[in-house]
Amino acid sequence: MGFFSLLHSLKYKDFIFASVAMSLSVLSGCIQYDSLHEVENLHNQKFFGTPHQVGDVFEHQMPPIEIFSTSINCTEFQYAGASLNYKADEPILLESPFQTPITPFDKQRHNALPLSPGDMIELSMEYGDGFNGNYVVNNSGYLMIPVIGAIAAAGAPPEIIAERIELGLVRAEVFQPTTASVTVKVLHWSEIEVPVTGAVFQPGRVRINTRKANSDVPARVTANGDYASKRLLSEAVRAASGVRPDAKLDQIILIRRGWQIEVDLSGILTGQPVRDYPLIAGDQIIVPSTGCFQPNLVRPSQITPKGFRVFMSNLIDSAQSNASAAVGRYSTNIPYGTRLLQAAVSANCVGGKEWTNAPRKIVLSSTNPITGKTQVIERSIEQLMRMSFRDEINPYLMPNDAVACYDSDVTNLRDIAATIVDVLKPLTLF
Repeated sequence: MGFFSLLHSLKYKDFIFASVAMSLSVLSGCIQYDSLHEVENLHNQKFFGTPHQVGDVFEHQMPPIEIFSTSINCTEFQYAGASLNYKADEPILLESPFQTPITPFDKQRHNALPLSPGDMIELSMEYGDGFNGNYVVNNSGYLMIPVIGAIAAAGAPPEIIAERIELGLVRAEVFQPTTASVTVKVLHWSEIEVPVTGAVFQPGRVRINTRKANSDVPARVTANGDYASKRLLSEAVRAASGVRPDAKLDQIILIRRGWQIEVDLSGILTGQPVRDYPLIAGDQIIVPSTGCFQPNLVRPSQITPKGFRVFMSNLIDSAQSNASAAVGRYSTNIPYGTRLLQAAVSANCVGGKEWTNAPRKIVLSSTNPITGKTQVIERSIEQLMRMSFRDEINPYLMPNDAVACYDSDVTNLRDIAATIVDVLKPLTLF
């Protein structure tokens, strides 16, 4: 009886060993070996969030892409709508749709800010009943004055508009030249839209100087004149989500009516005096790129982002979801200038059991805004903690980066063993 019992036990052990081997083979076949491969950046080995790298080389402006085609080949449309990068040596001149070219004499004579569509003025003149009142520049850039009709106003300063109204009244034989004296005052600067391109996070047309209803005190509403603190060059740059770390702040290009000037906004970050130009409709802003990552620009300011969103994932065994791991809304909205180590701490990737959690890894996926290529880097949590002072190990994060934490080999082995036990547990019942 003891011999048969021993034989039965040996067969049972062989069955267990065979089951374990079969389970391991099945698990090995299900493992995705792609996750075990080293991260490779095929397009560009330089990570954008790492300072002290050699600059990227790019064209002054991408050539125009053909938009309409009868072919089904879509390769020619892959760059349609892509943002442009500009060097700082030779910006492109564009004409304004609302303004006519001015001469250098006019440029020196008129210091007042030209009007834009939506601006409100007050027209006043002696014996001007029927003409005095408040007027708004329409979408076409004209003032509609009784009797004389449309007066071109967009792109012209108030004194020029007054002269045009006087001339219109004289030509309409409403006033004599000696009595037609018109005064034009700006009552309200409206919101405008200006295009911003170059080294900003979200290039395109932005709207600035937006105001809420009843935002001004009554005394300010009735006063002559208006001051628009949100209709400045710096506000347009900030409305485009701020400058990138490769921006050339001392040579920002402002184009108006075919004229261009270079504006130095670096004092906003250094504390030096800055001349912040007021804008009008039709202006164009170009932020050139140095091609190099400048770490001093990676901090909140008037022309850089205050904060941004980072997508995080930390699905560890002790926390079955991001919510239970405290990876929520406020932990993923981080201030500008945050590095990978702070993101790892915010995602709860750091700390815990030393033997099992210290070998954990973190993967960062980011898009290089200059080249448009996606880059992926992998760092050890322990290496990140102990060598956070090294820029190549602890890079800066950029908006919309993705961060994922991976468990250590010890945790992976434990889960594999637990999986084998779960597979074999039903077999022990036979």
